[in-house]
Amino acid sequence: MKERRRRTQDSRRVTRLESTNARLKSSNKDLLSLSQRSILRLAAVVLDSNDAVIICDLKDRITAWNRGARKMYGFAEAEALGMSIRKIMPASKLLMARELVRVSAKQGRKAAPIEAQRRTKQGRVVDVLLTVTVLRDEDGRAVEVATTERDITALKEADRELRRLHARVILAQETERKRLARELHDGVGQILSGVKFRLQALPGQMKLGAVAEAKLVKVGGFLDHAIAEIRRVSQNLMPSELVDLGLEAALHALCREFKERSGVRVTIRTASTDASPEVGLALFRIAQEALNNIGKHSKAKKVVIELFEEGKDVLLSVSDDGIGFSRASGPLTGRGRGLGLGNMRQRAESAGGSLDFRSKPGAGTALTVRAPKAGPR
Repeated sequence: MKERRRRTQDSRRVTRLESTNARLKSSNKDLLSLSQRSILRLAAVVLDSNDAVIICDLKDRITAWNRGARKMYGFAEAEALGMSIRKIMPASKLLMARELVRVSAKQGRKAAPIEAQRRTKQGRVVDVLLTVTVLRDEDGRAVEVATTERDITALKEADRELRRLHARVILAQETERKRLARELHDGVGQILSGVKFRLQALPGQMKLGAVAEAKLVKVGGFLDHAIAEIRRVSQNLMPSELVDLGLEAALHALCREFKERSGVRVTIRTASTDASPEVGLALFRIAQEALNNIGKHSKAKKVVIELFEEGKDVLLSVSDDGIGFSRASGPLTGRGRGLGLGNMRQRAESAGGSLDFRSKPGAGTALTVRAPKAGPR
């Protein structure tokens, strides 16, 4: 009796196990089917994407080419497969698959998109933004490189046009500054000087009491102050040293004036440079605005300005030992205080250069401008 009951229980267990196994197999098939469907959907999305998706092996032969690539570069899939990726690269902008593998390995998981150029079947050069994915085998070795490529030609052209527009605005501003400086110096300044000389001549032309003479002296003092202020404004609008003697002399004059006005100790180290007038003016304006901000906000005791050449570039650095600030709350964020960091950067870019800016609360501020001596390329 016990033996029969045990056999019945074993039989039921076997049945349950078989049933569970059948359900697991069915579930696995469903999961596999679901996974296959997901892969197919993803493949369809990649195939129909407006962005070019290209896969090539480490010998630079194209192994996959989607419809976006066909639209962007003009090659049909049948033409592209097996073709060298070099065929869609300008001769001066070659970027090989193995190089992309090295770049991807160096950047790691936080790999940033890469700006590059491609050449279409018709010979037109387009700017693209590449997102690189390295495909590896079971042993982790790189075997292929997949790139997702977005056409940013229109964006780049819009950016170039914006820079050209900004350069024209700056040119117009500088032309107007020069005109105002000349009119202040030659017009208003000369008129005030004439008034001052006439006032000084009055005591010899008529009898004046002590009170009247004291008042004339006081008015003469006001005129002296007004004439000095007009000269200062005129000098700031267009420094005569910059026009007549060049950037190096203008920076020395700027530092002297800043030291006298603010009491801050300034160390300036310069080397003679043959930077173009356009670049010299941009660097001078950046230094001028940087010193203005230091005087207003930094509470610095010492400022260091350096001007030197490095190859075909000229570099300007301005640093202080002031209180520093964070980007979010600092005086150079362009929210109504001075030209702002954004405008200084635009000045640098209008000269074909770039501006690097660093500041931390309590650790001072430093900016470095690098620009080609010949100006925008």
